[in-house]
Amino acid sequence: MRIGIVLLLSLLTSGCQLQQQVKEIFAEPKPEPELDCFIGRERLSGLLIQEGSYLEATVQTRKMMLTQAMSADDFAQSALLLSQPASIAADLEKSLQQFRKQALRPSLECPGDRYVMLRYAQAKLLLKEKQQSIHLQRENNALRKQIEALTQIEQEISRDREISQ
Repeated sequence: MRIGIVLLLSLLTSGCQLQQQVKEIFAEPKPEPELDCFIGRERLSGLLIQEGSYLEATVQTRKMMLTQAMSADDFAQSALLLSQPASIAADLEKSLQQFRKQALRPSLECPGDRYVMLRYAQAKLLLKEKQQSIHLQRENNALRKQIEALTQIEQEISRDREISQ
């Protein structure tokens, strides 16, 4: 009986606190403040759809899509379209310029911004790879020319020996 009275007294004295806690439990959850992402989920979805369309399009349609994105100053879209794996080095350089113009927030709550940042990093690596490939191709061509020149000199030396014998 004493325990019941003690519980009743403690409930009465803490009634206001208990009432507040009950209100908090059953109240509708407050919406968390939305982080100001530069590329929201809907925008990301649109960018991905455009990118897919671009990959499946003809060369003429690709040019038109890229021109539209560039003229609209849509930095994210033009950067993504220019930075495809099959792009040439000049297009990759343009894409990096477009990526730099696009403001981004690299937060976990901003998957669109993070996707664009990931593609920016990928474009930098692709450009580096293309530049290395161009450099190696030039070296290869220079070595081929040297080999051809040496082969020609060797043939001339062989002819001169035959003539002198």
